[in-house]
Parts: sequence; structure tokens; C-alpha cells
Amino acid sequence: MAQEDEPNVEDKIQPPMDGGEGKVERIVTTSSDNQVYSIHSKTKKRLLCCLAASAGFLSPFTANIYFPALNNIQKDLGVSAELVNLTITIFMIFQGASPSFWGTIADSWGRRPVYLATLLIYIGGCIGVALTPNYGGLIALRMVQAFGSSSVVAIGAGTIGDICTPSERAGYMGIFSATAMLGPVIGPVVGGVVSQQLGWRWIFWVLAILGAVMWLLLFFFLSETLRSLVGNGSGYANPTPTEWLQRRATPKSERVKSAPMTRFLTLPNPFIPFMYILEKDVFCLLLYNSLQYFGFYAVLTSMTSLFSVIYGLNDMQIGLCYIANGFGCVCGSLTTGRLLNWEFQRVVKKLNIDPKRARRGRLDPSFPIERTRMHYTWIWGLIYNVFLIVYGWALQYHAPLAVVLVFQVVLGYCSTATFSATSTLLVDLFPKNSAAIVASNNLARCWLGAIAVVGIAPGIERLGVGWMLTLISLILFVSRLLMMVELKYGPTWREQRAERTATKEKKKADKKEAKLQAKLADQEKQQPPGTLEQLSSPAS
Repeated sequence: MAQEDEPNVEDKIQPPMDGGEGKVERIVTTSSDNQVYSIHSKTKKRLLCCLAASAGFLSPFTANIYFPALNNIQKDLGVSAELVNLTITIFMIFQGASPSFWGTIADSWGRRPVYLATLLIYIGGCIGVALTPNYGGLIALRMVQAFGSSSVVAIGAGTIGDICTPSERAGYMGIFSATAMLGPVIGPVVGGVVSQQLGWRWIFWVLAILGAVMWLLLFFFLSETLRSLVGNGSGYANPTPTEWLQRRATPKSERVKSAPMTRFLTLPNPFIPFMYILEKDVFCLLLYNSLQYFGFYAVLTSMTSLFSVIYGLNDMQIGLCYIANGFGCVCGSLTTGRLLNWEFQRVVKKLNIDPKRARRGRLDPSFPIERTRMHYTWIWGLIYNVFLIVYGWALQYHAPLAVVLVFQVVLGYCSTATFSATSTLLVDLFPKNSAAIVASNNLARCWLGAIAVVGIAPGIERLGVGWMLTLISLILFVSRLLMMVELKYGPTWREQRAERTATKEKKKADKKEAKLQAKLADQEKQQPPGTLEQLSSPAS
């Protein structure tokens, strides 16, 4: 095994201010080409990934645990099926919009404080829903739940982007996605059992308890990973209790510089995720992924009513049926992560790229990252199209339940394989703003998912389940053209964006340098000759 390089530490001389003496600061830099991307061991990376994935599990789990209880909620609160479905739509709208706010904060303040703050909001929302006496309270507190829980998906993907190079990122993203997709597997089962045995309100007490346990795990064990604050992990910001105690025990002269607390005084721009959508390649990826999510949620949300009417199942039995789709989702996440890592290594070898350079996350801008990540997406898409049509007509003609559930496995697999590949590519395109770009993805797909929730029941009632799902499949088939556009023009759009960014950074650096030179010139006029030369000379 190759020995990893130590973090590069250097002394930086700060220019004298207001006639005072120059100050020497000890800082951690990451400019060396030999610098490791992350100093964390493989075990620590796995721990951070598992914590991020466990937190990311809460959002889809919260959404899916609710489905088998819809009939009970409708009867208990005395409302129509449309109004109960509206609570799902509202949840998804907030689930999509909230990460746009939290993701930009996490890319500035750090991952850790946002994790802890949002989970507290989530726990409060769960307790409120469990105690709500009416439909209005249910709607309002489901908004609070979504506001608190949805951010963990974007922040979790950002955490993985912080610590993983492109050569290993797909594998960790696969684990993250697989854990998140346990929500569709476990959520309906738990929801069906709890609703059947204890009543639907106990669903939210269970969620509150899980949220509290997750908060404690993150508080004690999740290190800060945001690279602008801690670099490759050798910096210090937003510490865990253990890290804080270790720093207190370290002599001040040996401590690395702490990230400035002034970052908390600046509120980041929550509209940044919306701006990413204006990028041509991002727009293609988000629209493609969101339409796939539309089809995915059309299948999920229609299951409760269809399986109840066609097969006469109760809440618990319907919950168990969700295992089929969830099993396909988990398999899709895990196998896709390994497949994408293998494809990445294959392309690196084919292009004669130094594997060490690839492991350190330093790739030439001409590297075909779009084709590397999305190479197999069209296959999953076409399989999904075929099986969605077959699934719809199987329900139309009341095929055996076992056959229908096999189709659910295939649909879940193909959907999640697409989601994993798209999410990995988005993080590859914007590794420094990974939480914000994943928030953009979450925004687009959740809002289209919300449309699916609103439209699927009336569509099935008017057209029948066979023709409705055939129509959705045809829409998705046309959307496959977006991937052809992305693969052909995506690299060009990415290079153009890189040139624009480089130009802006150069102007910013030139402006900063001009200000510094002007300040030094003013100081030189105000001080005796030779003072600045003495301050700028290397310390003996």
C-alpha cells in the first residue's frame, strides 16, 4: 500500500495592520499536488458515510411510512381521499424546496450544525403530528416535518463529496442511496404494522424516537467535512465533543487554525440551487432524473388504493407489498455504485491516466465524466419503460399478486440505478458545492413527484391503470432523448462553465491583489524605511 502524504503545514506572514507588527499564522494548505484528498482512514470514511446514510434514511422513511395508513387517517379525521393525498403533495413540495435553503447554508456554515439543527426541527414536527387533533394541524406539521427531514439527503451527498475522490465516490454514493432506499422497504412495513396494531398516530412517535437517536449519534460522532472549513480533514471547525477535548489538550502552538466564527453572521443565498438549473447540462440531468422520479412515485402512491381494491389487502398486507419495490431499490443502489466505480477505473486505464492522480481527485477537465457515469442509463431507462407498461396492464387484468410484485422489483431497480448515476454525476460536476447541487436535484424531482401524487388517482380513474401507466411510460421514453443531448453536448457545456468560472476567479484575484498592493503602498508611506522589509523577511 502506498504511503499517504502528510498534510502540508506552512507559516503565513500577515501584512502589518495600522502600524502594528506582522503576524505569523499557522495554516493547513491543500495546494500541493501530492496532498491527499482526505486524511481520513477507510474506516473513518465508512463511519462518516454510514452516519450520513443513516440520517439520509429518515427523509424517505418518513414519506413512505405514511402510505399504508392513508385509509385510517381518512376515516379518523373524516376527510376525503383527495385531502389525504394532499398531505403527501404538501410534504413533497416542502421536501423539494427545503434543501435549497439548508444546502447553501451547509456549504457555508458546515455540514454538522445544519444536521443538528434540522433534526431538532424534525423531532418537533413528529411530536406535533402525533398530537394534532385535526386535518389543518396535520397539514401544517407535515410541512415542519419535511422542512426538518429533507435536508439530510442533500447534506449527506455533500458529506460524501467532501471525503471521497471521483474514483471511489460512486461506491460510497451507492451505499448512501441504498440506505436511503431502505425507506421504501422498511417504511411501509413499519407503517402498516404500527397503524394496524397501535393506530396511525404512533407512526409519528416512532419517527420522533428514531430522530432523537439519530441526533445523538451525529452529535457525538459526525466530524465536520466541509472542505472550505477543514480542507482534507486536517482543519478544525464545528467539533464533536471528542475533537473539542483533544484540542483543549493540545498546546496552543501546535493547534491548526480554527475556521472563523464570522461565517455564522452571513446568511447564504438560498436561491443558488435554482441558479444551477440554468446550466444547460444540469437542466438536462435534472429533467431526466425528475421525470424518472415522476414515474417512480406514480407507482408508489397508487399502490395503497389499487392493492386494496384489486386484491382486498389491509394496511399491514399493503405495507408488506412495498418490500418488493424497496428490495429492487436497494439492489439497484448497491450494484450501480460498484458498476460505476468499475467503469471509472476502466476509463482511467483506457486513457492512460495515473491511478494515483485519479485517487487524489485530480482529473483533467477533458476527462469524459458524463459518459463514464451515464453510460448504462439508457439501458435501465428502456427496461423501465417496458416493465411499467406490463405492470399497468397486469393490474388492469388482475394478474396474480406475485407476478405484479416481481414487476415492482424490476421497476424499483431501474429507477434507483438511474437516481444513483445522476446524483453521482451532479456531485462530480460541482464537488465544492455538492450539497447545493443535490438540493437542486431534490427540488426538481420532488416537485414532479408531487405532480404525480396529485395526478395519478384521477388519471387512473379516467383512463384505467393500464392506459395511465402506458401514457407515463411514453412520456419517459421521449425523455430518454435528454440523455443523448447530455452525452453529446455536456462536456462542451462543462468546459465553457469552467472557462467562465476561471475568468471570474481571475478578476476577483486581480481585484484583491490590487487592494492589497494599494494597502501596502499606503503603509509604506506611513512607516519608516525598511520596516516592511524586516517584517516580510523569513523568521530566523
